[in-house]
Amino acid sequence: MRGNLSRKRDAAAAAATSTDDSSPVTPAASNSLTAPRNLPSAPIVRPPIRPFTAASQVIPSLDREMSGTREAPLPPTTDGIDYDQASKWASIPLLDVLADEKGRQLFRCFLHQALAEENLSFYEAVEELKKMTDPAERKNQCAEILELFAPYLNISANAMQKIQKTAQSDNPDPAAFVQATKEVFRLLDSDQFPRFRRSELYLQYLEDLLPRSEAEKWTVSFESLLANQVGRYRFRQFLRHIHAEENLRFWEAVSEFRATKNKSAAMANMGKQIQRQYLIEGSSNEVFLPFAVRQSVEQQLSGDKTVDRTLFDEAIKHVEQVLRNDPYVRFLQSPEYLELFDKK
Repeated sequence: MRGNLSRKRDAAAAAATSTDDSSPVTPAASNSLTAPRNLPSAPIVRPPIRPFTAASQVIPSLDREMSGTREAPLPPTTDGIDYDQASKWASIPLLDVLADEKGRQLFRCFLHQALAEENLSFYEAVEELKKMTDPAERKNQCAEILELFAPYLNISANAMQKIQKTAQSDNPDPAAFVQATKEVFRLLDSDQFPRFRRSELYLQYLEDLLPRSEAEKWTVSFESLLANQVGRYRFRQFLRHIHAEENLRFWEAVSEFRATKNKSAAMANMGKQIQRQYLIEGSSNEVFLPFAVRQSVEQQLSGDKTVDRTLFDEAIKHVEQVLRNDPYVRFLQSPEYLELFDKK
């Protein structure tokens, strides 16, 4: 009897061969902005996309030697979702994003681009295993999980041994996958999910959903521009062209710093990282600050002093003023901003 994952994999392959690569993605709703197709920055190189099927969502092809021809999952459409819902994916836990069908599918697309989709597929395969009650079905599922994922998963030897041991029994115990699942989920949550939230794939999806009224606010409020993910994304593209991107990157890094637990070791470490990347003279991302401001940060980071979220307050005030004085005004007249209103 062929395993459940094999049947799903065959169904996905059959669906893929019967579809047309040129099938269009459903456009955004009429009250949303259309994402421009020719962005100033280098575009993401995406593999050919085939229409999504339920089977292909469960298990993709994981042959690394064929990675250039692997079927890419289809990005979710913008039907039935609004900007507010999608923008929350940047601030809610990964589990909540995975509970959202469109959020999960967009994250899957990102993992495919990053050649890391086996992590989510393994997690889903184990979730499916937990629902099985028939011992034979469980055994087949375990065997296929090992066959498909064992060569690619970055898990401990102990976790792998537990999986291999239970797979040999006549009635495998899903509990044997707990350690491996935790390790895989930790990798998704601590590494791949943060990168997804900063990715062009996610930001361009948000751009498809952005209401016109939201973009219009930026003409009268610099604060609204910085508070909006798509706004910062477009502003960052403009700043890159005028060689001032490091100012906004610094602003965003400090925002993450302030969100870290106050007066913690993690906050102190992040503060030192920001200093090395943006405040050390001669660094590639150096932000130019008054000497007194730079010296104040250095003194607070020296020795055993407690670091709190006010560390970069004066530096941020200076950077915000620099951005507001000239780049912001020029941005509002730039293609990076005006393209948002192109209804082609």
